Amino acid sequence: MLRDLERVIEQYSDMVYRIALTRTGTKENAEDIYQDVFLKYSQKAPQFESFSHEKAWLIKVTINMTKNFNNSSWNKKVVNLDENMRFENPEETGVYEVVCKLPSNYRTVIYLMYYEGYKIHEISVMMKVKEGTIKTWASRARQILKENLEGGFEDE
Repeated sequence: MLRDLERVIEQYSDMVYRIALTRTGTKENAEDIYQDVFLKYSQKAPQFESFSHEKAWLIKVTINMTKNFNNSSWNKKVVNLDENMRFENPEETGVYEVVCKLPSNYRTVIYLMYYEGYKIHEISVMMKVKEGTIKTWASRARQILKENLEGGFEDE
């Protein structure tokens, strides 16, 4: 059991953390979600058919925990002090910062498609959303990214 937990943490820790960071927007909240996901894994001790099923379970749990976090009354009442300071220097704004500005669902779809390599159908199952919705989110996210990355900073 302990070896299995160590293997899972070693194998999937980066992925779980990045999804949590993508969906929560802060390092501290992502770390909390990260710990909660692996705590849940250790408590449930689920048995999987394959490594891809294990990975999908971890992604689904991470997404669900971030949904719960983002919908919590505590989170709705908290304002990050550095939220307005994050993009003070426009020259330092890169792709990552533009992606971070996307709505949570768009960020998640972009991450799962382009970083983890999942297909629309697989993302649909993980997020419990219709395939058409995933396609729409992906299309809208790509359009926003295109507009924000092509224009550069001439507008400012």
